[in-house]
Amino acid sequence: MQTSVVETLKTYGIYRDNGRIEEQMLVSILPNGEKREHKMSEINYADIKIFADELDIALRIQNPLVQELFAKNAVALANLVRVVNVESASGFKGTVGSGRQLDAVMLRAEQTQNPGAGATTPRTSWSRAVGAAGDITFLQSTADTNAELAMGTTEGLAILGFINPAAAPCVDMAQLGYLAQLYNVQNMDFELANPFIGDAIVELKQPFFIYPQETGLVNVRYYKAGTDELRPIGLWVKMASNLRALATS
Repeated sequence: MQTSVVETLKTYGIYRDNGRIEEQMLVSILPNGEKREHKMSEINYADIKIFADELDIALRIQNPLVQELFAKNAVALANLVRVVNVESASGFKGTVGSGRQLDAVMLRAEQTQNPGAGATTPRTSWSRAVGAAGDITFLQSTADTNAELAMGTTEGLAILGFINPAAAPCVDMAQLGYLAQLYNVQNMDFELANPFIGDAIVELKQPFFIYPQETGLVNVRYYKAGTDELRPIGLWVKMASNLRALATS
């Protein structure tokens, strides 16, 4: 089981101290089969090295299965950084970045909205009281309208899977929406997932990336009442100047 982002990028030859990666195109496929192209900027190998080094440090306290998810998708995450860098054009400098230079943070509750609690109401916890079975928007825009979450010109988001540490998880299905198109539903039976590891973790069948100026949505099925703690496993890539507010960055 590979749990190191650094080692994965070394395998693909993009973890280096110097030199530059040339501009390339990235192709993604929409649910209807349509292809969408994204430009990946030219960038210093040293910037990708910073990204990998800092991500591996952040992952050391995570469950090995979470580490494996990030390692498995390391190249795609590095590509996301390069797509965001097209408009920021200042590279990835991580924790010491400033201005338009890029950094990345793990997804957390305050970054997302709480559907049903009023417009632009950030979550205070991943814990959610579920009153009855139903289909609920889990990740949406900053307005409580069940609209897709929109990325700005200098940010991008990745969701690789979900973790649910609730004593009795209430979620069994999820559906992703991308550019107003819905993917097929996916099983999320946390009562069966990883029973010997201690954390209930479900990997998405396909990692979910929302690139700059794109929109995405996550709907889930709560199949019973209870207290659920569903949370995404992923990263939000942003400019350093937009990572200065502790509560919302």
